[in-house]
Amino acid sequence: MDNKFIYLDNASTTPLSKNVLKKINSAYKNYWNNSSSTYKYGIKSAIYLEKIRLKIAEKFNAELEDIIFTSGSSESTSIVFSSLGDKYETGRVVISKVEHQATIISTNKLKRKGWEIYEWPVNKEGIINISEIDQVLKKHTNLVSLIWGQSEIGTLQPIQFVGNKCNEMDILFHIDGTQILSNGIFNWKDVKCDLLSLSAHKFGGPKGIGILLTNFKSRLLLKNNDISLSQEYSIRQGTAAIPLIAGMYESIKNIKSRIKFKDHNPEFETNNTSLLKEYFINKITNNPNIKITGSFSNRLPNHVSFILLNKKFLPINAYKVINYMSDNDVAISSGSACSSSSGKPSQILENMGYDNNQLYSNIRVSFGSNNKKSDIDRLLKLVQNCITKF
Repeated sequence: MDNKFIYLDNASTTPLSKNVLKKINSAYKNYWNNSSSTYKYGIKSAIYLEKIRLKIAEKFNAELEDIIFTSGSSESTSIVFSSLGDKYETGRVVISKVEHQATIISTNKLKRKGWEIYEWPVNKEGIINISEIDQVLKKHTNLVSLIWGQSEIGTLQPIQFVGNKCNEMDILFHIDGTQILSNGIFNWKDVKCDLLSLSAHKFGGPKGIGILLTNFKSRLLLKNNDISLSQEYSIRQGTAAIPLIAGMYESIKNIKSRIKFKDHNPEFETNNTSLLKEYFINKITNNPNIKITGSFSNRLPNHVSFILLNKKFLPINAYKVINYMSDNDVAISSGSACSSSSGKPSQILENMGYDNNQLYSNIRVSFGSNNKKSDIDRLLKLVQNCITKF
């Protein structure tokens, strides 16, 4: 990548760290054998794989068998929903109105089979109304699945509060944690859920590898009796991608910040990324042509989203802004790459109650460890140019 290019789309994907690439190359060289093979080099690879699994488990204060390797968050989420559909003929699932496409696609499959899918409404900040929890979480609910940090608007859901209620009612709780790990690593035993999906490329690791965190209760649902092999505890078949798994472990090692919980709320440690976000927010808050979307207080520490208004105070189409930024060597986005590339209006903003003329105008800026203050100053100048130009 050109040295003058400023990358501010870390919620989409993150650059591969040098030590991660080195570890991947080393594993490709030394552990390329199939870990399911029974000859000595296959056994060598299998031992190496389980050592990495144990080390990753230790990072999360999890048990060895809690760690299920997948190709990423989308597959992890798909496994949860497909396992539910295999185990029960029909049932009820609760999601929010601001979920990722992976969850929407999975619930649509269940809906076509006759399942009841309840979409928990959100307020103007994109947060579910927890005062409705007793009406939403009915006794016959099989699963609740919520996105912890929303990729398009940055809003954090009250996952601990919901998790405690699900535990009381013996309802399985899955969290889409895709955007979380870039902001700190957590103690798995402290998170009030049964399943959590992660993707390595969101926190400096390789694409094509991820984790589904589980517990004993959830593994009873996930275990596939049709899989005779012991791969991933009979939950996910396929040859283990050892080099990618090794690279993912290195990227987890690179995470220095910790996430703790106080009164059900996550506490993120202050770091360079969160300081850059605060600097940017402070610069734009009083600008009448910039309207922040999502929550001010309950937001991912590396994320800012907003609607940009021109001199006539009309919303500027996000693609005009993104293309202008790209022409000036700055990368930003309008939200999830999976959905924003479709050219359709933002379903997330629509479900939050935004007007039709605003649904094409959301801008997302997401910071990473490689960014610096001068990057933000450059962005601010270009934002002001967009206000004048468009």
